[in-house]
Amino acid sequence: MRTYLTLNFSRASQNQLAHYLQRTGWLQFGQTGAFTEEMFACIQTDDCGLVFLRLAGPDDEIPEPFLLALRHHPAVIITSPYPRHVFGHLNLDPLDFLTEPYSFERFAESMDRYVALFG
Repeated sequence: MRTYLTLNFSRASQNQLAHYLQRTGWLQFGQTGAFTEEMFACIQTDDCGLVFLRLAGPDDEIPEPFLLALRHHPAVIITSPYPRHVFGHLNLDPLDFLTEPYSFERFAESMDRYVALFG
């Protein structure tokens, strides 16, 4: 089974994502948290194969070490109520970007893309 990490999620957005993750059947082990040392260490290892990052708004502050680690992580999926283009200043190249609210079908497309690239 694959592991995942969720960063910076609000309760409502976390509930939606958790519901969709349960429906996949193969992403069952995860960690949820903020920008802590533990989360930073996880991003830098192979332990967290998939990282979900929620950006609540264009002015969200991401600590520089996290930003650098996220830029190099191969499987980051960003979710936000704002469209992708407002986050261009972060120079992130995520595996996918989900504009909230997103349907299960759109979430499933992201998971299909992940499986196609990482098996």
